[in-house]
Amino acid sequence: MARIPGYGGNVYIGDVVVEDCEDIWDEFSDGDVTPTADTTDYKVGSASAKFVMAAPLAVGDILGSEVIAPGTLAAQQVLFCWSKCSVGTTALDDFRIQIDNHAMSVSPEVECSLPILGINIWKFCFCPVVTGAFTAATLPISVSLELIANDPGAGTIWLDHILAGRQIVGIRAWSLDVVANVQDTSAYSDGQDKVFMVTQKEWSGSFDGFKDGPPLAIGNHVAIELMEAEVALPGPSTAAWRGQVVITNVRPASSVDGIVTYAYDFQGIHALEWPTT
Repeated sequence: MARIPGYGGNVYIGDVVVEDCEDIWDEFSDGDVTPTADTTDYKVGSASAKFVMAAPLAVGDILGSEVIAPGTLAAQQVLFCWSKCSVGTTALDDFRIQIDNHAMSVSPEVECSLPILGINIWKFCFCPVVTGAFTAATLPISVSLELIANDPGAGTIWLDHILAGRQIVGIRAWSLDVVANVQDTSAYSDGQDKVFMVTQKEWSGSFDGFKDGPPLAIGNHVAIELMEAEVALPGPSTAAWRGQVVITNVRPASSVDGIVTYAYDFQGIHALEWPTT
């Protein structure tokens, strides 16, 4: 029997800031890379981490690394981030973000794959683990970006707001509202037929389920992935909605049978990534 779409769908939340990318990655940089803090092109905060790559950069080179102190990441499962590349990338896993308990990412505990990036288009990325495990990242002090395959040549890649995330256990349902706002732009020349123009888009939603640990904090920027069908990690789901949100409301409830549930509302910020299948 064909699988029912939605059965086994999950909710992933990224709420642990690994690196905010607000300043230059200066722990280490390859000789063929010029790292800077880009204060004119970013998605969150007031800057992004920018890496200008010269043509001699080769597969296996670490573009740069930065000192971090997020505390233990042992309970996390994936990374989320914003990324953009001036020349685009051709395949999943061309670049990896690495987390290390050692300085300058000399022996990463976990490596997460960046997805395919379009040319000069910011993308909100779900970055699954391809090597190692978050359970080993008990005291990470370094994050790095490595070129793994398909050398793009000279170009520039940006990273912004790297978050660690995990599946929220016990979720039973989620919903999403995606809206295009329109404005009446009718003029006398249009006659009796009104004319409308799309102005802004927005998205929001909710999810709910059984209590499994402390509630999520409200008012913070977090990453979210709403899966229409379950997929085994590693590997991002192509049947999922993802983006960055603010948790705006939490509704705890308890019943006579002893079951405690949490329901959350959220407001999307920036662009929403749509399913591709």
